[in-house]
Amino acid sequence: MKHPWCWVLIFCASGQIALAQQVPPVREIKSLDSPLPANFQAAQSVQESNATRLLTIQEAVDFALANHPAMQEALAAVEEARGLAYQAGLYPNPRLDSGNPQTIGGANSVYSLGVTQEIVRGGKRQLDVAAAQRSIARLQYEYQQKKFFLVTEVRRGFVAALAAQERVEILESLAKIARELEKTTDSLVKAGQASEADLLLLRLERRRAETALTAANAELSGKLSRLAAQIGSIGYPIEKVAGELDMPIPNYEGLVFDDDLVNRNNLINAGRTEVQRSRLLLQRAIAEPIPNVTLQAGAQQTASAPHEQGLVGVYFDLPIWNRNQGNIRAAESSVRRNVAQVAMIQTEIAKQIAETRSRYLSAARQVQSYEEGVLPDARETLRLVRLGYDKGQFDIVRLVQAQRTVFEANLEYLRVLELRLDAAAEISGLLQSDEFP
Repeated sequence: MKHPWCWVLIFCASGQIALAQQVPPVREIKSLDSPLPANFQAAQSVQESNATRLLTIQEAVDFALANHPAMQEALAAVEEARGLAYQAGLYPNPRLDSGNPQTIGGANSVYSLGVTQEIVRGGKRQLDVAAAQRSIARLQYEYQQKKFFLVTEVRRGFVAALAAQERVEILESLAKIARELEKTTDSLVKAGQASEADLLLLRLERRRAETALTAANAELSGKLSRLAAQIGSIGYPIEKVAGELDMPIPNYEGLVFDDDLVNRNNLINAGRTEVQRSRLLLQRAIAEPIPNVTLQAGAQQTASAPHEQGLVGVYFDLPIWNRNQGNIRAAESSVRRNVAQVAMIQTEIAKQIAETRSRYLSAARQVQSYEEGVLPDARETLRLVRLGYDKGQFDIVRLVQAQRTVFEANLEYLRVLELRLDAAAEISGLLQSDEFP
């Protein structure tokens, strides 16, 4: 071939063909499934839900998954990792190089043009892609972990709001009864059938009930506002929630918390994936001293004979002093550190499960005790005292005490129901269950 410029074009074309043959394509990484439930429309706000019906626990969870910024941030992190993985699989671009500075000056004029291409050796690019794909897998596990963390927080916040709401209902009943007793006794005092001391006692009970009701309403308002923030609905305050604290829940009393249960946790899977990634990065650090080769082909034309010349060059680093020893050592330590972190996560999750299960069992036993003993006894006591009061066997003080005992027992029953449901919600989160209750 007469003109060496043609060799430059042939080198570029053949080089790109060879690179296309030796470089496997980056594995396509499928997107995460949409976090939104199929039947849930994100555009329907909690405000719209309040206008038609009460907010249920599942609606609160669905709204949080669709609107909370934590889920959007986690999903964006996965997509970012996908982009980095794709970029890691791209081959270096060829470089158009004029070689030495052009010499323009009559008979001494020299014109040159060439192309250089870096050849990546040692499997470095494949290791970069593999490590980047492990990052995607880790972030997907972390996405699922953040999802269940958010779901658990929303469920527990819902339980707290529901308990506060039922507490208000009980105290409203107590305040209503106290007002009626005070009104009735006031009429009896005026008729000379009751003492002023009895009236003062009932007035005191009424004021105590109203004070407790005021505090309970303030607590309910705070719980509902907190729940709105937890689901990402700050601009649409929640007015009321639907449900009962004694709703049917899974029976976790006979659940066996073994190593297999702990190891299914997404946080542990994320840690194990990070161990795999760190091992790939160790291999990458070991491969780093293997020099990449840069090939050059070009042409040169001079004013003096011979007028046309071909240029060929090969360039690579000599790994004499710097063989990446420090980075290899750091990568080895990173592997050991990530392995230790997985063991720490397993220990922490096992600890959380044990503590939560203990709280659940304690609350379940208390609920059973109230349902089978305390509440029936309190109601029966009130019934007998009322009969005795009607027959003149007991005074108003005894009746008020019995009435107060029943309401206090019901309030305490609500408290242990809340503890049981809260612990069950936390266990469901640790089990990473999509269904609750």
